[in-house]
Amino acid sequence: MTMSEQVTRRILEDIGSGRYRIGEEMPAEAALAQAYDVSRLTIREAVKDLSARGVIEVRQGRRNRVRPPSGWSALDPDVMTLRGSLGGDAEELTRSLMESRRVIEVGTASLAATRIRSAELRHLRELLEQMREGLDDADATRSAEADLNFHRAIIAAARNEFLAAAYEPLEQVLRAVRLRTSSHLSVRVDAVRWHAEILSALERHDAEGAAAAMAGHMEQSERAAREFPAEAPAAAPAS
Repeated sequence: MTMSEQVTRRILEDIGSGRYRIGEEMPAEAALAQAYDVSRLTIREAVKDLSARGVIEVRQGRRNRVRPPSGWSALDPDVMTLRGSLGGDAEELTRSLMESRRVIEVGTASLAATRIRSAELRHLRELLEQMREGLDDADATRSAEADLNFHRAIIAAARNEFLAAAYEPLEQVLRAVRLRTSSHLSVRVDAVRWHAEILSALERHDAEGAAAAMAGHMEQSERAAREFPAEAPAAAPAS
């Protein structure tokens, strides 16, 4: 992690703690550099990053300002968690994410069943085996990555560049959600069962069966996300 990335994370934490309040001006660049013990160039890079994420409004000739959470990026895991905490809409954001995933992946599974190739099926079997092996791991990272790669492979097998483009922005947030929920063994066990059903339908080239299995898996994923929500940063103190 670069110095500017570290400062970006620290500023997000300070917004969460109430050090910098929503709608209020940030300290001047020189003051921020002193507060975080970094160069002004590093502060500029961090502010540029936060502006791209929609967190900070850069104003020429005036101090920058913290934007309302509703304007922050919904496709950034750190920002999404903080936005949910400060805006009180963490559950709604997660629901919207899962709805988007369901719309894309159920239809994609149906298409993939009619277009998938033998080599792609072999790859999916290997990934499912990695997920099974990951059931015994104390660290769920290997299982979670195999899970994500499984879904990415199905997207690729559908051979539809527009669906692939729609799915790509969701991946980073989905990775954060999957790494969190996969730390629970029960979630990993359920995921293996549903992935096996999806693979079985794909092997039969059963479009309806693949869509139904993916829909069942989406329901399982949504329950896991609700049961094991993200740990929110400290909320800002009341004014």
